[in-house]
Amino acid sequence: MLSLRNQTITLSKKRKGRTMDTITKVNQLSFRQGLNSETAFTIKLTNSKFDSFAGSELFGKVESWVSANVMMNSKEVPVLIVDMENVEFIDSQGLQKLIACLRLMQSQKSNLLLCSQQPSVSLVFEITRIDQLFAVFPSVDKFINQFDKQGQGSEYLLAA
Repeated sequence: MLSLRNQTITLSKKRKGRTMDTITKVNQLSFRQGLNSETAFTIKLTNSKFDSFAGSELFGKVESWVSANVMMNSKEVPVLIVDMENVEFIDSQGLQKLIACLRLMQSQKSNLLLCSQQPSVSLVFEITRIDQLFAVFPSVDKFINQFDKQGQGSEYLLAA
């Protein structure tokens, strides 16, 4: 059984005189399978460019969120699913920040998954072989369907 609860947040920063929204939506997904339950949050990136600025913003929010879960003595840190549907460009510093987010999540026995990559972003991941570090899904819906129907998504909910 899957439940979805929407929560909208807006993170805005000024850069070169303009306001930039990098992350605008966080959705909480609760996965239930048998007696076990897992929770995942999707973060939708809204900028077409994922560079050091956007990566640093994402890492800062993930770090704060993980710290809050640890301080609340949460038994588990929920999985993060980063929806990259709008990202058309990613540079090396953006890749570094994604890897840092992944390592942070894995240090808490959780995971960070990616979905909805544009072909240009997928190509960068393949060329740099970073695609081997991340579980990448065509969309959030595809991950949910795989998890709900086949129960195979559960392996991605645990840190590698």
